[in-house]
Amino acid sequence: MSEYQCYEFVALDRRLTSKEMAELRAISTRAEISPTRFWNEYHFGDLKADPATLLARYFDAHLYFANWGTRRFMLRLPARSVDTAALKPYFTTPRAKLSKTGAFVVLDFWSDDEERGDDEEWFEGGRLAALTPLRSQILQGDLSAAYVAWLGSVQSGEVDERRKEPPVPPGLGDLAAPVASLAELLRVDPDLIAAASEASAARSNDTRALRAWVKALGAAEKERWLLRAIESPDLALGLELRAAFRKGRRNGASIARRTAGDLLARAEVLREARLKREAAAKERARASAARARAKALDRLAKREQAAWSDLEKLIDARSYDKAVALAVDLRDLARRDGSLPRFDERLAALRKAHARRRGFFDAYKRRVSSP
Repeated sequence: MSEYQCYEFVALDRRLTSKEMAELRAISTRAEISPTRFWNEYHFGDLKADPATLLARYFDAHLYFANWGTRRFMLRLPARSVDTAALKPYFTTPRAKLSKTGAFVVLDFWSDDEERGDDEEWFEGGRLAALTPLRSQILQGDLSAAYVAWLGSVQSGEVDERRKEPPVPPGLGDLAAPVASLAELLRVDPDLIAAASEASAARSNDTRALRAWVKALGAAEKERWLLRAIESPDLALGLELRAAFRKGRRNGASIARRTAGDLLARAEVLREARLKREAAAKERARASAARARAKALDRLAKREQAAWSDLEKLIDARSYDKAVALAVDLRDLARRDGSLPRFDERLAALRKAHARRRGFFDAYKRRVSSP
């Protein structure tokens, strides 16, 4: 397998200046660079810069992919708008890190699977675009992405099994699309997520409750929010209001915390139950297909002689796909009824009579010899 790496960065809150784009061009002459995006791939060599440094200086989101199994996703958030204290309990390992750089908080997500690796095609299809909405969700106080990242650390064994879980956010039982994309990126076991979701409230539209909360704010508090809007007209005030509202809700919540070991054990129980359900479903599907096949062969048996005539016509018309399918049906009927020698004789006679139709006989041979 040849080496392949891909780097993508996007700017969400502002456009890059001409000077900044020139600085990026000095780093890479081959990269695709626009006022909002930097993208480059490597089949040999590597990016001549530290991705974390590029993110901190120019961009708001970054995705890295290497086909030997490494995936990395990073988000840069304005420190004044993010509840760092609420996020820290989820980012405690090398696979999920939180750091501060200047006026920003950086969240760093990692996943490695060298034994399996990844095809280059996995990276295609707007992977970063599917993840960037997480930034807005986190700024609104949604901690589900942070919790999923923590589960990835639990799964990798980087969290002591005796350690209690951080606060469980709502919605784990029905992950929002961006969070589901993150779970896939980090290769988090769906059974582990299912175990965690058992203590997660259903995700709900809290707009009505938010409106009631805003109306109940004191005059001084409302004035403070209005002044912030005037002093910082570019501020995403709605995000901060929702984050403050959700923070108040979390502070009022009291749920018994499970340990990492509890979650792993419960995930194993759920996995065993799921595998049993899937095996039972496969057996039901197999039995149903067998019954349907038996009925089809019963119908074919009633018109077997006519079917052989149809087969000759299909071969003459070079309708080889339909001819092969019918020949296989006739073979299966003969096998079921114990008359394979007679089938072989008739097929040999067909081969002799239609020697110039090798396309059919070659296709039939490939079909019956395939597993």
